[in-house]
Amino acid sequence: METTVLIAKVLGVYFAVSGIFVITHKKTLMLVLKDLFEHRAISFLAGIALVFGGATLVLRGNTGTDYLSLFVMVMSWAILIKGIVYIFAPEQLHAMVKKFPVSTMPLVGALITAIGLYLVFFL
Repeated sequence: METTVLIAKVLGVYFAVSGIFVITHKKTLMLVLKDLFEHRAISFLAGIALVFGGATLVLRGNTGTDYLSLFVMVMSWAILIKGIVYIFAPEQLHAMVKKFPVSTMPLVGALITAIGLYLVFFL
């Protein structure tokens, strides 16, 4: 299996699980995010993990020009940037998360799940 396809499928599993969690555990998600941002050490460790994973994917050096390669590269950079924000600006990230309307969570969860299932089963 090509590396790009493998990474896309792994991201797909993550998206599917995350999307289902958002749909089925909306209140728990809000509590988890509150705890994450209230405890600086946890957000720092999460940021380190995200930087490590994102940098690994970015530095893998995907040079493909197809849509899947572009998607994987955009997701890689997004993971890396999110990790940096968790480390250096968790308060700003928390402020953004608090503004997100909770009523749209099931729709967002369904969209994330659909993308994940597509990546896992149709690539």
